[in-house]
Amino acid sequence: MSALTAICHAMVKNAPNGLSAEQVADVLGCPYATMMSELSAQPGHKLGAERMMALMKATEGRAPLHEMARELGGVFVEMPPVSVSGHEVTRGLVACIREFGDFAAQVARSLDDGTVTAEELARICADGQDALTAILKVMELARNAQRRGGL
Repeated sequence: MSALTAICHAMVKNAPNGLSAEQVADVLGCPYATMMSELSAQPGHKLGAERMMALMKATEGRAPLHEMARELGGVFVEMPPVSVSGHEVTRGLVACIREFGDFAAQVARSLDDGTVTAEELARICADGQDALTAILKVMELARNAQRRGGL
């Protein structure tokens, strides 16, 4: 079984939205046994890209996307839901600056002694993810405002 198939199997068995594997199969409109055969790489069964997309939508899981991005040297960042009201764009920009400041400070502290521990790397990655999410939120706020014809 490939690592990606194993990740999908775990995602279905422990769906982020709380659905059982049987409920996921119902949402997909496929027999439970068939879905589980695909997820466990039984002979004659293979997990396809279309099924993987449907599984992520049904479970609200994104683990396969994170794995694919990591394997390809990238990162998957989900767009946060946003709505424009009042000075939300300004608040978003302030959050971006704060998150980037936290990220930069963590990197500086970690590099101060010339080595980066596993714990420091985990914190750098978490702070970097928070900064990216804040930036993407502001970008989405701007897109929404543009669609509506301005702020």
